[in-house]
Amino acid sequence: MPSYDDTLEEIKNSIDIVELISEYVHLKKAGQNWKGLCPFHTEKTPSFTVSPAKQIFHCFGCGAGGDIFTFLTRYETLTFPEALNMLAKKAGVTLKVSPKSAVRAGEKEVLINMHKDAADFFSQNLPKNPKAAAYLRDRGIDKENLDAFGLGFAPKSWNALLNYLKRKGYKPENIKKAGLAVQGDKGHYDTFRERIMFPIHDLRGDVIAFGGRSIDGSEPKYLNSPETPIFNKRRVLYGLNRAKDSIKKNGSALFMEGYLDVITAHMFGFSNAVAALGTAITPDHGKLIKRFVEDVVIVFDSDPAGIKASRSAAAILLESGLEVKILSVPDNEDPDSFLRKKGKEAFKALLKYPSHVIDFFVKHGGKKHIVADEVFEVVAKMPNEILQEEYITRLADIIDVDEHRVRERFRKKRTQLKSGHMGQQPQTKTRSGQRPQNEIYLIQLLLQMPERVKEISGTLSGDDFKDGTLRSIYRKIIEGPTDLNDLIMKCEGEEKDVLSGISLSPELEDPEKVLSDCIRWMNESKRGMLKRELQVKIKEAEAKKDLVLLKQLQTDFQKLLRTGKQQ
Repeated sequence: MPSYDDTLEEIKNSIDIVELISEYVHLKKAGQNWKGLCPFHTEKTPSFTVSPAKQIFHCFGCGAGGDIFTFLTRYETLTFPEALNMLAKKAGVTLKVSPKSAVRAGEKEVLINMHKDAADFFSQNLPKNPKAAAYLRDRGIDKENLDAFGLGFAPKSWNALLNYLKRKGYKPENIKKAGLAVQGDKGHYDTFRERIMFPIHDLRGDVIAFGGRSIDGSEPKYLNSPETPIFNKRRVLYGLNRAKDSIKKNGSALFMEGYLDVITAHMFGFSNAVAALGTAITPDHGKLIKRFVEDVVIVFDSDPAGIKASRSAAAILLESGLEVKILSVPDNEDPDSFLRKKGKEAFKALLKYPSHVIDFFVKHGGKKHIVADEVFEVVAKMPNEILQEEYITRLADIIDVDEHRVRERFRKKRTQLKSGHMGQQPQTKTRSGQRPQNEIYLIQLLLQMPERVKEISGTLSGDDFKDGTLRSIYRKIIEGPTDLNDLIMKCEGEEKDVLSGISLSPELEDPEKVLSDCIRWMNESKRGMLKRELQVKIKEAEAKKDLVLLKQLQTDFQKLLRTGKQQ
């Protein structure tokens, strides 16, 4: 039986990347490569390049790059397994699955079909309940949007849905597994009763769960489906299946609190709105939205609970690598009520001036030192160190404290947090134009001269790289393999973008000299950093009058200077 890696290789060998991408992008021959307008950002001059020889693509405008799997996951916003299945079918390659996997896939298909039938049942029952229909009508939801979002009604009955699904051929134990029925002393009964029903969809548009709002005053006000084999509320955002294209087009996502906030926002033209499902924003939500966009605006209520939720959500989304702004809807309104009362233009005007996340934390924080510590903890977890610097500068300016003092306190806080993460180095995310050129050249030369990898790995370690992405790529190269396509398969996210760009750059002239220069520059940089660290420690030893430690540090400092002169 072929291995997993062999199967991936077979798929890649069976599908020409130019032919695949040509189904989505108009490409023209340009020398050995093909070029077109990038599908991942707006541009007038083609900078999107596809290499048939290397079977990779790269946009020199936005930096996106990778192989056929990367392209399909990005363009169709698929997970890797979903892209793998699509490409395997296209290539005529059979993916081997275990009997258990086949059974699980069959169970999931049954649950998805059951949810579709349940959604149809709820939709058919909505016009039969005047109270539910009037409630939605009073909220301004018209027939078009009732249908678009699939809204429905669960009747006041213990077994109306249960009997409907049983007539469709579903077994009660599977209806329970789907979260649509509950086991009682006298048998199964419906989970949702006398509630307005909001179907929850996955990215493909399949119904995978429901949210139900009571109309008779019973608690809880909102009841969501329990977690099932097809539904995990921490990994699903309400409305994302409808919002994903608009999010990519707008370049940002609007995070709201409730189902009706999202529906009303879409009705008024703000179709990039999504919401979590009756739970706080999670890191999984951050990872999910980051598949589509880098910028998010949190649009929660402006009451104390909304402010607290906004601060919590901002911290998590920042840690996910997103840029976050916060918009508090004024006058104790929520987005739904504000849009219905004030209209589209008033909301659009609000969106022009959301609060910077640091401004929001300071405005709704306590004393200066308390706010600063809260901000430090949030900012220290951000993967983008350039943004960290910008945010700390902004904090110092807002709280009117000397920037040097603020930075010193931040560095101490960041060091404390790092020590609590087993000493792992942060994966620095720098803007592509600011990556150290010598580190870029070194990666390029190792791709160009794979026979030198073993030698170089004995001279330089991954820790010698300042750029986190290049550091990770280097470590993968020295671990093997050095073949470009195998290497891209091992890379993730931004690593694929950077590696594809480097591999399509023109070959360097006099590579041996450039390689020697790169190693020398990186060693000098490392010595410079060690030198600065020793100087700080020497000053601390002098202040403490620790003569033994001071003598040792001065000896180490002189040794470091001699090493630099010898090279």
